[in-house]
Amino acid sequence: MINSIEGQPKKTAFITGGGGAIAEEIAIQLDKAGYQLLLSDINLEKMSAIQSKLKGKPVYFVCDQTNPKEIQSLLSTIQEKYPNIDVLINNAGYTKEGPFISQSKTDIERQMWINLMSPIHLIHGILPLMLKRGKGSIVSIVSIGGIIALADSSIYSAGKFGLRGFLTALYEELRHTGIKVSGIYPAAVDTPMLLHEALNGGTALNWLNKVQSPKKVANAVLLGIKKGTLEIYVPYSDGLVSRLVAVFPWLIGKLSPLFKIIGERSKEKWLRGKGIQIPKRN
Repeated sequence: MINSIEGQPKKTAFITGGGGAIAEEIAIQLDKAGYQLLLSDINLEKMSAIQSKLKGKPVYFVCDQTNPKEIQSLLSTIQEKYPNIDVLINNAGYTKEGPFISQSKTDIERQMWINLMSPIHLIHGILPLMLKRGKGSIVSIVSIGGIIALADSSIYSAGKFGLRGFLTALYEELRHTGIKVSGIYPAAVDTPMLLHEALNGGTALNWLNKVQSPKKVANAVLLGIKKGTLEIYVPYSDGLVSRLVAVFPWLIGKLSPLFKIIGERSKEKWLRGKGIQIPKRN
């Protein structure tokens, strides 16, 4: 289902995962900056809930980003109706917590498509439009999970590691084209997805540091659009630590018992702040 408008605005931004908390903050800021918004999500109701917070009227695309045919149909519509697109924001993300052996084939494919394959296909379809004009910005929300691989997040890490590598290579390919490429690397973000992880066995290492607000991630996205910095960390300090661990991956194994204790305490405090009581451990 696609709602469209007549005419072509000066500035157009396309945001995937358009029904999420981070997408909402990005949309609010871009709306204030005068962008026409194109939002994509599998859930129209979640997307359209943002309308009351915007001055402009977004264009909604209902698309299952695990379905190649739906992705191609979405791209065909954008190529036809919005050839002057200025910004692509790959915001959609998905994780299914738990050991690798417990992941079904569907779990594996869903994570890989939403976190890696779909962003690649969308960039492949939209980048030629930007190259034709000689300008544009591609911003993808990756994750610290694209630098540090954690137990019980193997498929999520595989997708995000792949996305980071893809963006790094693409950045070099497009260095002299006028097209900006940025990856945003937040740690834990205060979203429904994080709450789901907290209540369903997600790793306590997500809570090692302060949980970030969706607005801070949105600020990083706007910085990426403006400057085209290859990697932007939210917060910056997490980038320093994560890159150190990436060089010495065995550090996580050595330090994880201590980190888990700290993370569990921080997670419980975070949940209490949301009014969720944690059963006392024996």
